[in-house]
Amino acid sequence: MWRTSSEARLDTVDERRKRRRVALHWRVRLFGQSGQWFDTTTENLSSEGFYCICQEPFKPGERLGCMVVIPGESFGFAEPSLRLQCHIIVRRLEHLTEGFGLGCHIEDYAVATAFGACRN
Repeated sequence: MWRTSSEARLDTVDERRKRRRVALHWRVRLFGQSGQWFDTTTENLSSEGFYCICQEPFKPGERLGCMVVIPGESFGFAEPSLRLQCHIIVRRLEHLTEGFGLGCHIEDYAVATAFGACRN
């Protein structure tokens, strides 16, 4: 299978993935070990992980915290209604002209709403 990136180059997609990826562009805030955070957007995601482009070259195997904002319009609301608080592992790092492509695996998550958080 092939996909076209934002730079219109062709890349192969790893056929060993267990879950289908969906091209969703949701906001993500990555929290590094040093306490710094970096805002980015998903290029695609599945129930087990996501791919994003970041300006920070995190290392494969590095564990990070993150917050994925699920747009409210996905559920018919005007405001962002859900946030996934996640623990992730960087599985893949790609050097790109616009930054670094990160393939991230979601270890666990909690769904945060205006009413609090629920762990999976």
